[in-house]
This record gives sequence, structure tokens and C-alpha cells, in this order.
Amino acid sequence: MASPNKQQKRAQRAKTKAKQNRTQRAVAAKPDAFEGDDSRIDLESVDLTELFVQMRDAGQNSQQALCAAFLSHPLLALVLEQEGEEEATDFILAALIEYRQWATDSDDEAAALAWIESPAFQADYVAASQALVTSQD
Repeated sequence: MASPNKQQKRAQRAKTKAKQNRTQRAVAAKPDAFEGDDSRIDLESVDLTELFVQMRDAGQNSQQALCAAFLSHPLLALVLEQEGEEEATDFILAALIEYRQWATDSDDEAAALAWIESPAFQADYVAASQALVTSQD
């Protein structure tokens, strides 16, 4: 039988090797989502200025037209397709907050969120969404 010191060293080597194997399997099982798929967009680096200008121009007619311009932009369909509903919802909220800050030349996120949560904006957003769905049928 091996000495206790030698047994302890073997146990430590086995433990280290097992951890190393688990780590390698975990890394191999999780391929990079962007690896080999250059068609995906990086939402952090998207320039929304063109969309914001369209929204501002449409917003001169009505808030519902502003919402329709936002909802009909091809970027939203792409985000929904690539990221799924939950991530798309996060993107929509972040884009609307960023738009409001851009349009009012303010950094006040709370005011932008209050605008989005206002009953008038909610009603116009839902109406624009329904009109868009109806026009696609």
C-alpha cells in the first residue's frame, strides 16, 4: 500500500485532471453564438440615427405615425428573428428610450421611460402595431 502522502498527491492529481476535463467539455459544448455566422447583427454597435430621423419626421404627423415608423423598420424584424421575443422586447425598450433621449436632447432615462409608459404612448403604440398587423394580412 502507498504511503498516505503519495495517496494524497494521487488524489490531488486526479481531482485536478477531472476538473480540467469538465472545463474542456463545458467549453466544447457551448460554441460561440457568433462563430461562423456573419449574418448576425451586433446590437451594441447598430447606428439607429437613420431610424430616429424617420421616427422624428413621422412624429410630426402624430405619435401613432412615429410608432408605425418604428415598428415597420426592417431592423425590428431582424432582431426578432435572430434574438427571439424576449431579447427583441429588451431591444425595443432600449431603442425607444434612446430615441426619446435623442429627440429631446436629454440624458434623463426616467423621463424617457415615463413617456413610453404614458397611456397616450401605449395607446398609439398598440394602435400602430394593430394597423401594421392588419396591413400585412
